[in-house]
Amino acid sequence: MRTQSDINEKMRAILIDWLLEVHFKFKLLPETLYLTVNIIDRFLERRSVQRTKLQLVGVTAMLIASKFEEIYPPEDKDFVFITSNAFSHDQILDMEAKMLNSLKFEVSAPTAWVFLNRYARVGGMDSKVKLLAQYYTERCLQEASMLKHSPSKQACAALYAALRTLEDTTVTWEEELEAYTGYTLTELHEVALEMERFVSHQSASLKAARKKFGSKRFSDIAAIGINVSGTTVSA
Repeated sequence: MRTQSDINEKMRAILIDWLLEVHFKFKLLPETLYLTVNIIDRFLERRSVQRTKLQLVGVTAMLIASKFEEIYPPEDKDFVFITSNAFSHDQILDMEAKMLNSLKFEVSAPTAWVFLNRYARVGGMDSKVKLLAQYYTERCLQEASMLKHSPSKQACAALYAALRTLEDTTVTWEEELEAYTGYTLTELHEVALEMERFVSHQSASLKAARKKFGSKRFSDIAAIGINVSGTTVSA
C-alpha cells in the first residue's frame, strides 16, 4: 500500500469487507474469497489504482478467482448488477485484461485457506475448531498489517487461536503438527494474539465477517467469547 498515492489501508479494508458480503451472497467457495484478496493485493503491488476504480479492481479480482475456482462462476453481468451499474460490462472486461497481464496470467497462489484445511486435517481438529479458525482468517483478510505474515503462518496461528478460545486451558501443539507445519507455539503466539484482537474489536465499518459467522449457516461461531489471556504457551 505504500506505493499507492490515492488509496490507503482503510479503503482496502472496506473493499474486502464488502467483497465478503458479495462472496456470501453469491454462495461461492472459500477458495474463491481467499484467491480474490490475493489477486487484489498482488495487483496493487504492481499497479497504481485510483480510489474511484478500487471497487472495479475488487469485483474483477473476484470474477477472475471465480473463473479459476468455481464450476459455475458468476458472470460479468452479475458483477455489474452487484455494483448497481457503477461499472459497465466493458469496463470489467478491460480491467480483467489489465489485471491478468499485470499478473502475467499467474492466477494460482497459496492462500491461508489451503494451509488451514491441510493443517486441520493433519492435526485431527474437529469442525468447530476449523470453523472458528476460518472466522479468524477471514476477519484478518481485511487487515493489511497481516500481510507481513505468510499464509501458512496465518493459518497455523488461526488454528492455535481457535484452540485457545475453545479450550481455555494449556494448549499443546502435537509434535507431528509442529514438524508438519514448521511452526512452534512460541512463533505463533504473537500472531494469534494479533488475530484475537482484530476479531474481538468491534469495528463500525468492518462487520461482514462477524455477520457471516454469526449466522445459522456457520453455527453462530462469532458469538464465542475471545480469550486473549490466561492461556499458557506450550511448545
